[in-house]
Amino acid sequence: MINSVDNEYVPKRLRAEMQVRFGSPDGTLLSGFSIDLSTGGLFLQTNYPLNVDDILILRFKLLRQDDTISCPSKVAWVNTKENPYNPEFAPGVGIQFVDIPLEEVNAIGRFLKHNDIQPSW
Repeated sequence: MINSVDNEYVPKRLRAEMQVRFGSPDGTLLSGFSIDLSTGGLFLQTNYPLNVDDILILRFKLLRQDDTISCPSKVAWVNTKENPYNPEFAPGVGIQFVDIPLEEVNAIGRFLKHNDIQPSW
């Protein structure tokens, strides 16, 4: 993936475990952990019942960065034990970032680029 501002390669998705705070549609404040991250969204491990198209506000910090990413997001898919969308993942939801500011997309892109692990062979 090419970052539109920096014109540099950014990995599409990276395993990234970080604490994510989020507000549910009913106003409940919750937290969970991400499993992976891309400039378009993340997978959020949670047992809290959410539905496809639920709108959430996410807040999280990228490793070794001071700024907190805060953005509206939408539940794109749901993974439950009873009905796994992706059996390799724990229960949780696939999150799509919505209306995320360009500077935050670029911050995520830089994080992905600098934390991408390439094979050494």
